[in-house]
Amino acid sequence: MFKRKIITLVIGLMLIATSALCADRELFPTSKFKLGYEGMYMYYDEPDVMHEKGILNGGFGSWTGYFTQYDIMLNAELEGLAGSLEYNGQYSDGTKLKCDNDDYFISGRATLGMGFENGKIGYTPYIGVGTRYWYDKIKATGGYEREITQYYLPLGINIISNMDDGWSIGGTIEGDLLLGGTVDSKLSQAGSNYSDASNTQDFASGGGGRLSAFIEYDFTDYSLGFEPYFRYWQFAKSNTDSVMYGSGNANVVEPKNKFYMSGVRLYIKF
Repeated sequence: MFKRKIITLVIGLMLIATSALCADRELFPTSKFKLGYEGMYMYYDEPDVMHEKGILNGGFGSWTGYFTQYDIMLNAELEGLAGSLEYNGQYSDGTKLKCDNDDYFISGRATLGMGFENGKIGYTPYIGVGTRYWYDKIKATGGYEREITQYYLPLGINIISNMDDGWSIGGTIEGDLLLGGTVDSKLSQAGSNYSDASNTQDFASGGGGRLSAFIEYDFTDYSLGFEPYFRYWQFAKSNTDSVMYGSGNANVVEPKNKFYMSGVRLYIKF
């Protein structure tokens, strides 16, 4: 059922994208860089198991190039954020646990798209490949480090409209399909009875989407922009890994989980 929902979302975005018309070069500058600050509120939930929440701060950079001869857009982006999330869960014996964690989040992506125009509005449907990495360390007795690395396929559409007096507005809608992932849990840090676990996540066992909007003001040589966004991810239970537990073995899985990520970007574009 979850895979069907993801595939439906992807097809819907493709239909939206193909409804655009012919290109307007003024809406698509040949080459632009963005650099800026990013602040994110993240809520991570493993239903009936634990959750983490808090604010991460960092920055991002991106490059977008339009090749007007072919109406092709290329984009590359990298973001990095760090901070401390509040952990609210329990030990394996049911004892409640609340503590602060050390966290950082890194993501990168590359997309390929095509620019279209419908009146004064520019559309760029795109497809690409992305990766996301989350380092999470539980800072408590019996705590351990966890690293999640995932690869995904983004499919979406950017929209932009140039207004009077140097202002521009626009936004992005996107669907994301998980290509595969790995959850590495250093359980040996929790106690000598455990060995480390590595749980894999299969193709299409997760996915999500993102929405964003922006407003920019053009100062001729550069522009300043403000961009709020919301992202959502959902992942099914991972594959099982067998680890050492005492004198025997135990099966370990990464439970089904969800990410809610909302934030803002303040940037300069040149």
